[in-house]
Amino acid sequence: MIRLGMVADIHCGPDTEALLGSRAPQLLDAFAEAMRQFRPHAIIDLGDRVNDVAAGQDRQWTAWVRQQLLGSGVPVFHVLGNHDVVNLTKAELGTILNKRGAYESAEVEGVRLVMLDSQDAQGDGIGGGIGAEQQRWLTATLAASPLPTLVFCHHPLDEQRLDDHWYFAEHREQALVRERVPVRSILERAGVLAVFSGHLHWTRAASLNGIPYATLGSLVGADSTPGRPCGAFAAVTVDGTTIDIEVAGLLPARFRLTAAARAP
Repeated sequence: MIRLGMVADIHCGPDTEALLGSRAPQLLDAFAEAMRQFRPHAIIDLGDRVNDVAAGQDRQWTAWVRQQLLGSGVPVFHVLGNHDVVNLTKAELGTILNKRGAYESAEVEGVRLVMLDSQDAQGDGIGGGIGAEQQRWLTATLAASPLPTLVFCHHPLDEQRLDDHWYFAEHREQALVRERVPVRSILERAGVLAVFSGHLHWTRAASLNGIPYATLGSLVGADSTPGRPCGAFAAVTVDGTTIDIEVAGLLPARFRLTAAARAP
């Protein structure tokens, strides 16, 4: 069994109309307190740590967010969001966030954690892409050992109905990973346990071809909670093929999903 704390779209920085970045410190304190009680084995940050302004400010906020998350006393892993790379290079972010590469994997409690880079082959600054080289790396990484595997990516890899989304209903090409179909094929062949993402600023969960996919809402997003930051974060427990997701905040949710049994 592995327990993971997850937070997405922290957007630390100045407020925008729907992203109350100035509230991030207070909300990260609430996340930290919840994690002290939950006692996760690791923390996963699903990207978009900053409301991008300029390189200097973004660098400071990125480093500050990492230090806040490290206060949990457990390993912290980060994926890259579209706002994170506006003013900072991936190499700079790798140094600040102690990442071995834009995409990477690690083992925690006998579970392989794979952090993908959906800023690979990025086109418009908002949408996500995972190019051929990263797909080859993913295939090789998943084939390297039989460890149960969880996958993390800023942009979702599943298919979601966006008709009622406040932004992506009219910008569907920016919502999901463009190469999600071939990437899902790689994940399905390997029998990964679950996939987690952010970016859409809402919370959703479903299973597709035997793999649970969960999208976590934003910590500071006020898209669905006007004038108030949603405060979303998740406590995730994976026990065998059962994935239990408890989402806190103004729009709490609870999901219990089951992954298809892995092939022997």
